[in-house]
Parts: sequence; structure tokens; C-alpha cells
Amino acid sequence: MKKVKIINYLINPINLKLFLKIILQWNKNKKSNYVCISNVHSCVLSFLDKKFKNAHNSAGLALADGRPIYWALKILGSKNAEHLPGYYVTDKICKLANKNKFNIGFYGSTNENLKKIQKNLKKKYKELKIKYIYSPPFRTLGKLEDKKIISKINKSKVDILFVCLGCPKQELWMYQHKNRLKCTMLGIGAVADFLSGNKILPNKFFEYLGLAWLIRLITEPRRLFWRYFSTNFLFIFLFFLQITGLKKFK
Repeated sequence: MKKVKIINYLINPINLKLFLKIILQWNKNKKSNYVCISNVHSCVLSFLDKKFKNAHNSAGLALADGRPIYWALKILGSKNAEHLPGYYVTDKICKLANKNKFNIGFYGSTNENLKKIQKNLKKKYKELKIKYIYSPPFRTLGKLEDKKIISKINKSKVDILFVCLGCPKQELWMYQHKNRLKCTMLGIGAVADFLSGNKILPNKFFEYLGLAWLIRLITEPRRLFWRYFSTNFLFIFLFFLQITGLKKFK
């Protein structure tokens, strides 16, 4: 599967049809793998943190969640790449699971969120089989705790596990558990809040302009201001260095 290097992390320039075909193939082959749904924040984290870079670049697939990542793929010559936002991909996977009778599960987020997600998805997809939901404690888990979680996930026989721990925790978790879980994992982060209805999806027009981040910033200014201010400008600067050939990234 082709990968394009943006600064120093890898993205698959694919469309939705091919993505769903690969997910079906993984499930048919019972192959354990994971998907990173990637934006500017994760790109900059890959530049700053080697462990995260390794976890991200080891994913079976990495999708262009952020509009700037999609634009970067186009600039680098990936004409057939599609913008695949996390909430859109998650919905399509749920639709696929409903049709093919796949078992799905959720790991992460809060108990309240998970209950709302379960209710909303069952309302939309009547035949959807949600076999596992768990909100882990907000701390580092002990080895025995982790072992029990792995056992429960495998016993639930989920085909697709949505991991809602937020970046970078979810990418590192999926990387560490790839060979221990018998399912396809997708790191969906803040999408859990959209699925539960706790947050409203950005307007399509703002998303098209690459300003979905601005809507989130308005709703969560204290938490997101510095993150967006620093990562967005650093991304622009580093990508400029890449496309002008002023710096080669490893």
C-alpha cells in the first residue's frame, strides 16, 4: 500500500472505497491491524516525538483526517487521495459492520459518552452488534489490568474496535496491542464526542475551507488555543521546508 511522507510521517493517499475494501479484507483474513486517523497535530507530534512517530508509521493505514493533510497530499502529487475525516470514516465503518454483521466495540472515552454512543448507533443502525464497551481509568494501567482488558476484548470477539483515548495515547496503545488483540483497531479520539451528541460537527463549508479546527477552538478555547497556535504554524513552516527542499526529514 502506497504511503506518502509529509514532513516525517506517513499517510496513505487512498479513497473511501479502497479503504473499506481493505477493512473487509483484514476482517476476512482475521488479521490484527490498526488505522490512524491523522491531522496536523499528529503530524507535528511525529516530528517532536520518536515513539509516537514509530507508532503512527507502523499503522496498517493512516488516513488524511485533517484538511491541511489532504491538501499536503495533493501538493505532493497524490491526485486520487480523498479527505477522510474521522467522524465520516467512523460512520462508514459502522454502516459496513451493520451490513456485514461485524461485531464492534469501543475502548476509551467516558461511561456517559459510551452509553450515549451505544444508544445513538443502535437507533441509526438497527442490526449493529456492539459487543464491547469499556471506559478505562484515567491513569497508567498495571500489567494485570491490561492483561484482563486484552482477554475481555478477545473474548467479546469484536471484529472492529474503536479506540477513543485521544492523540497520542490511542496511537501508542494500538501499536502496543497490535499483536495481542484479534481485531482491527481505529483511533477515533474526539469523534466519540460527536457520536454521543456532546459536540456538534463542524459545518461542511468550514471543513471544506480547512477551518474545522476553528469551530473546535471557539467551543474549547482554553484547552485548544496553544495546541492549535503552535502546531498549525509549526506544520506550515516544516512543510514549507520540505516542499522547497531546504530540509530533508528522516
